[in-house]
Amino acid sequence: MEFVTIADVKVPVLPHSEKFPVFPSSLVETDSVKQTLQKILYPMLEGIPVLLVGDAGVGKNALIYYINSLRKQPTLRFSFNEDTLPEDLIGSYRILLDGKGFTWSNGPLTNALSEGLSFVADEMNLCAPNIIKRFSSVYESNYLDLLEGSGERVNGKTGFWFIGTQNPSEGFEGRKPLPFDITKHFAVVYVDPYSPDEMFFILKKLYPMLGEDVLKQIIRISLESEARIKAGEIGKGDLEKYHFNLRTLQKYCNRLVLFGSQDKTVAAREALYLFEEPFRKKEDKVKQRELIESEFGGSVKLVPTKGYVQSSTIFWNDKEIKTWDEKKTISLLSTYPTPEPVLHFLDQVFTAIQAKENILIEYREDQDPQEFLPLFTELTGIELESVMLSKGMHTSDVVGALKPTEEGNIESVTWVDGPLTRSIRKGHIILISGLESAGAELVEKMNMLTDDARSLTLPPESGEYLPIQLTEKSIVFGMKSFRASKSVTTISRAFRNRFTPILFPELEDTKVLEEILEFYLPEGVLPRSLARFHLKAKELAEKRTIGSANLMPYRFGISNLLKWKNHIYRYNQTDVKDIAIRGGKIYYTNQIADPKERKELERLLEGYLSGVEVVSTLFEEIEEKKKTFTVESGLNRKNWWDPELHKRDPLTGVAKKLNSGVETKRGIEINTPETGGATKEGPDAWYGQDTQGNQGQGEPQGGGGGWGYRTEELYKQFLKKRRLLWDYSIMVGLEEFKSVFGKELEEVELNLEQLFDPEIDIHRMYKNEGSRVDARKYISYKSGRGDTKIFDKTTIEKNDEKLKGVEVTFLVSKCRRIFNFEYSIAMLSALLVSLHILNEHDIKTSVHTFCDIKNSKDTVDIFNLKSAEEDYTTEKEEEVFSALCKNWHGDSIPEYQVLSNSERFFSPDAQTKIIVILSDFRGQRAKTYIEDELSSFDTRKLKEAVLKNQDKNYVFLGVGLGSRYIAEHVFHDSLQITADNFYSMPNLIGAEIARLVQIHHSLRQ
Repeated sequence: MEFVTIADVKVPVLPHSEKFPVFPSSLVETDSVKQTLQKILYPMLEGIPVLLVGDAGVGKNALIYYINSLRKQPTLRFSFNEDTLPEDLIGSYRILLDGKGFTWSNGPLTNALSEGLSFVADEMNLCAPNIIKRFSSVYESNYLDLLEGSGERVNGKTGFWFIGTQNPSEGFEGRKPLPFDITKHFAVVYVDPYSPDEMFFILKKLYPMLGEDVLKQIIRISLESEARIKAGEIGKGDLEKYHFNLRTLQKYCNRLVLFGSQDKTVAAREALYLFEEPFRKKEDKVKQRELIESEFGGSVKLVPTKGYVQSSTIFWNDKEIKTWDEKKTISLLSTYPTPEPVLHFLDQVFTAIQAKENILIEYREDQDPQEFLPLFTELTGIELESVMLSKGMHTSDVVGALKPTEEGNIESVTWVDGPLTRSIRKGHIILISGLESAGAELVEKMNMLTDDARSLTLPPESGEYLPIQLTEKSIVFGMKSFRASKSVTTISRAFRNRFTPILFPELEDTKVLEEILEFYLPEGVLPRSLARFHLKAKELAEKRTIGSANLMPYRFGISNLLKWKNHIYRYNQTDVKDIAIRGGKIYYTNQIADPKERKELERLLEGYLSGVEVVSTLFEEIEEKKKTFTVESGLNRKNWWDPELHKRDPLTGVAKKLNSGVETKRGIEINTPETGGATKEGPDAWYGQDTQGNQGQGEPQGGGGGWGYRTEELYKQFLKKRRLLWDYSIMVGLEEFKSVFGKELEEVELNLEQLFDPEIDIHRMYKNEGSRVDARKYISYKSGRGDTKIFDKTTIEKNDEKLKGVEVTFLVSKCRRIFNFEYSIAMLSALLVSLHILNEHDIKTSVHTFCDIKNSKDTVDIFNLKSAEEDYTTEKEEEVFSALCKNWHGDSIPEYQVLSNSERFFSPDAQTKIIVILSDFRGQRAKTYIEDELSSFDTRKLKEAVLKNQDKNYVFLGVGLGSRYIAEHVFHDSLQITADNFYSMPNLIGAEIARLVQIHHSLRQ
């Protein structure tokens, strides 16, 4: 018998069938790898199944491929998921092509047993344990009874080896801990991550052409990045699972070999692309860039992007990519505008394409990468196949299934490829969209397709036992939007690590938008007006100046702008301004629900387009632009690249860069006169003889002020015939308050209730009995390819426990400086609604007010109106309302002092702790200028207190009162309540609390 030595262990080389593949491996035997190999090999030699457990990218499958490549043993691998059924592994009957009989097709597990091969159950803990137990005889006693087929027993032939691989159940979406009655039959081996020395040793062996210094630099960057992620210094709050490991380092080294191993600029650029660009938050990018620049010794400057097409090749900076349809490539480059952010994005995409990496395009929900989709998915001229995923889809919907023949005869069925299988066979570009919508039952099915195997195993009813392979020219694109809350699914770290993530650029700079529009429209006033109105509408929607009464803000993306452009383009006439206004209404203002807000936005629209009418030749210029939009003349229009380069040597010429993409700098509007005498400091404080609340004794330099005559007049206008109320105390009862505002509060409650609906869990099951027949199962049964479980027993369950452990604390600054009819009404309404709805969903709440009640300037008085343990009864509601109506005569205090011991506001059972703090955030002594407010000692101390508490997992919502926008500079999540939107405060606060719960709370079992 032939033997081979692996990690100092003598292993036999057994004969095998040549029809199954032996996967090659480039694993490097380091000290820890040898130890792990020994942990695997000794159980293997004893005939004991092995279960490999480890983080993404530690090389679990690589270890198996390495062992089997040396002993020349084929490996059959099947990716488990939540959709896996016994027949997928064991086999099923299928009809003969002549329709005159049936034949049995072995599944991969049956083939491995009968042929004496290795079987890898990839991601085994994604499958339900009750499914795994169907083949328990395999890992317990080395045999399988074909109950789904002839019933015969298949004994494991010499050489059969069962290996399971899985990520830990902690921190990986969809993974479940396997029960002990399964794992006890396995030799469980935890695969440790590589040490820095081992990483260097491995990379040096695999890439001997690379210098030691650059390898050490990138290893340090990778380790520091991973450490920052685990410590929460980067990637915190955006809910995506970032991960850097040896797989990322190998991508980096491959790129250096491709693009210039001795070029420091290339080395720094690729480090930025892999370790900075995937992050979406600006502060994370800054930290990562500083890390990379510190390693490479200075600022990293990327060279301008330039490119052209020649001899069926796209020459793009230092990239050379084959195009399979040169005319299509040139046409695409001529059809789409490419401002600097898009060029930078394309450079990253082309880098990944040439390095033969899978590409994950990520984008914010209100962005529109679909508008540029052909530009980066079809530029190589290869046909595109889209695979769109969603929750509730079955694996067979994308892989393939048995379908009736064209005649529709139930007795005649055939295998029909799904879009994923079809695209692999034809060598198409594969675009997988909706990754954030689908569950692990679909996404993880593509593990083999996206790792080094680059293949897909089809179910037995397909009649194919060998995996189908991606062709050399195939590229796998994935697309997903950023995860908005923990209740939304996302891809696991393991799956993400198989892709190169690239963020679609945020096209929100005025100059960039003008450049995009000028690609289609004449330069000048029209593109500028369209771009500026678009950005203004986005700004108003984001700040909730419009849509403040809505649960969700309005969204305006690049698609709105391009559709608006298309409307002008299509209906171009001499009255360009009127057509532009009509298009703006169609794609922007018509969706505004509030008539006053709609009218105001239309007024802004007309104002931004006021200069269009004076351009007399605009109609003719647009018509001239239209004439250039043909394939033949497309290259003659103004492009980002020089068309002459198409005919010359690739090293000549530099493309003209039109714009730099510099961010728009937004200032803070200041409209507050200096304090003193009878002047006012903002709308919330009046001084001098007009002040009633403090008997005319204002404190011009210190804050002072109170509820005065002028504010009362405004209040009269607001209430009209509603009764007059208070002076430092609101002289009205709860019943009277509800009689005035009851209808508005009831509508808010009904709206917010929907945000706290219980989660729906769908469990797909099939049984031998029931009332609903599943068509796919019935076809399989009639054709002999399935069992009698044809009845759909899918269940829908409500998870009413999803909010368990959430607590919300309200901290209200109860001082005379902010006692004002607008804020009082808003605060009372918001508290009543929020407390009611949170109580209905068994969320514990507490209410506290704070001030210096005796105006002593040296005390902090915190009053508890409701504790987390108290039920929110009718009596408690009356008590809270009454307390908030009286005694607003205290002085303001620095808010940071209230946060010195946040634990006291929550019960011991709290898991997700949300603090809603309402104040003007101006500390004890208000300042004349907002710059002084932001740089004051009190504000700086408040920022420190918030950050310190956030590190302890407290979640803050800062609700600022007044025209000074201070809260947004202190809190990650904030609202500003002003005279313009105070009536919508219940909706705004309620919606924000619901959003924070959805983002930050995950039920701990």
